[in-house]
Amino acid sequence: MGSRMRHVVAIALIVSCLGPPGRTPDLRPRAEYYLAPAGNDGGAGTLEDPWATLQHALSVLAPGDILTLRGGRYHAQEIDIRLTGTAQAPITVRSYPGERAIIDGGVPDFLSAPNDAWEPVDASIGLYRSRRTFPTDVDVARAWLVEDDVQLVEYDRPENLEATHYGPLDGHAPLYMGPGLQLRPDGHLYIRLQPNPHDLTDATGAPLAPLPADPDPNRNAIAVFFSRYLLRFEGAGHLIFQDLDLAHSEYLIDARDGSHHIALRGCRLRYGYRGIILRDGAHDWEIRDSEFTNGVPQYVYWTDVKNRGEEVAEAYPEFQSTAITGAMPGFAIHHNVFRDGFDGLRVEEGTTGARITDNTFLRMRDDAMNLSRAIGEVEVARNMLWHVMGGIANLASDAQAGPVYIHHNVIDNSAYHRGGRPGNYREDNWQPWTIGSPFPGHDDGNKASWWKLYNNTVVTRGDPGHRWSPAGPDEVTGNPEKRVLNNVFYVLDERVILREDDASLGSHYDGNVFYRRHGEDLPLFTSFGDDGRYASLAEFRDTSGTDWEVHGLEIDPRFPDALEDPTYDPAGIWERYRPGELQVLTPGAPYDGLGWPGTAGVDYRGAVPPAGGEEQGGDTHGR
Repeated sequence: MGSRMRHVVAIALIVSCLGPPGRTPDLRPRAEYYLAPAGNDGGAGTLEDPWATLQHALSVLAPGDILTLRGGRYHAQEIDIRLTGTAQAPITVRSYPGERAIIDGGVPDFLSAPNDAWEPVDASIGLYRSRRTFPTDVDVARAWLVEDDVQLVEYDRPENLEATHYGPLDGHAPLYMGPGLQLRPDGHLYIRLQPNPHDLTDATGAPLAPLPADPDPNRNAIAVFFSRYLLRFEGAGHLIFQDLDLAHSEYLIDARDGSHHIALRGCRLRYGYRGIILRDGAHDWEIRDSEFTNGVPQYVYWTDVKNRGEEVAEAYPEFQSTAITGAMPGFAIHHNVFRDGFDGLRVEEGTTGARITDNTFLRMRDDAMNLSRAIGEVEVARNMLWHVMGGIANLASDAQAGPVYIHHNVIDNSAYHRGGRPGNYREDNWQPWTIGSPFPGHDDGNKASWWKLYNNTVVTRGDPGHRWSPAGPDEVTGNPEKRVLNNVFYVLDERVILREDDASLGSHYDGNVFYRRHGEDLPLFTSFGDDGRYASLAEFRDTSGTDWEVHGLEIDPRFPDALEDPTYDPAGIWERYRPGELQVLTPGAPYDGLGWPGTAGVDYRGAVPPAGGEEQGGDTHGR
């Protein structure tokens, strides 16, 4: 490692309750140990005499033990964990009840504000540099504005950090995008917190407050981090992490070598690039009641990340982020909040028997979920996807598909997001404020996924670049296992609703509700059913020659006026999507004999039942 800023601690404690044949299991009493920021690793690890570092404490734990962290911040970087508990005696790492412990992969130098850790370099543009120096042989140098709960851009080129050109884009000319920092060869961190003046209005033209409010870095608490990962699991098993904050590292958890039966409960994760990356056969995790935050700054546009080298040589792949990525066999991911990131979940080949339920996805800049075609026996249910750019995306694969049950979700991508920075090379498609797709697609190849898409509510709108991109799942290639039943498709203005599926491929659509406020010059369906174009559901039924949409309705669901409220209200968010039109709350296509999860007793369309019916899940603690 040399002078790299790494503190790698390999904890190779692989413990089995069963010894050699003939020996009885180890039934020693459970031990509880304690950590405190002002503790001492030479102490006893008791409540009265706690240890100080996570590295030391993890080297002691055995099956059934509990490690309790008193409230406060514990700086730790790149810890390798090979601990294994047992199903009957898992190892638990938790915060002390009523307190909150933060395991922080950053450095402490800039966390207190006000401070004098930064010195001015160019007052005319608000450029500062750190007074102390840092090793330069690191892979990442990034930072988080702690009070604003937002990341800073990691600049690659000094010309961009110091530019006085703010847009529009001009080829590869230097451009200052907004607040960010850079580690330079002299070992100093250079930082600039002034806003880009072009980015201080929202999609309606209303003013936005700059973040941070004060551009002087000495008056901001800043978490700077250089670590590639915070925790690496290598063959770990039967571990519980409870009520902890994991923060400020490129990856927070890097799971390898079949790490299994890991539980995260009530944790908060603030990640740089990946929250959790799953490799090498990780399986059977439970992730619940936790919050994943990427802190993408409001001034980062979709094309800043996606257009990469075609523009100012300053595209930011670090914000092509994912909260959880990899194969997820046997995973249960439920009652979590995923917010202010690019992608939420990327569910890859090898995933079977997983349940993704009752989560909330807020303000995701790209896709809330990406589902590989090569997954099967997966349930995606009762999730709230609110003001996301893209909803549930389909990833191509040549591997065999299995059934994926997508039901009782709200997918609302009707809010505008920063799409293309003015002057970007795809400006016709990516305007400054734009809308994505409820069901995007990625990759070339086989996308004939076995989706059962039923009882979902989809709310979207069009924009000049996406009005022909449909509200429905066109990116799932038609096949006999594709079913689209009893959903509500609601378009706030102009957008095609269904497109690119043919009855000859074996798909089936029935019982869905369709409504557009505007868009009379667009077909309702195009290249659909018999490759035709149809202005209305009635025309489709009368002339397409298919057996699709026998029970479909083209009516206004009459959602409450609060549907377009830009504030997130966790207590009442599901109520915004309860239809007022009674015809929506009647049986649509029957589920007899299908045996799909979530269909028993369901006699309404869309995600939200009639008042007094079974309430939907989702989050009650989102921000």
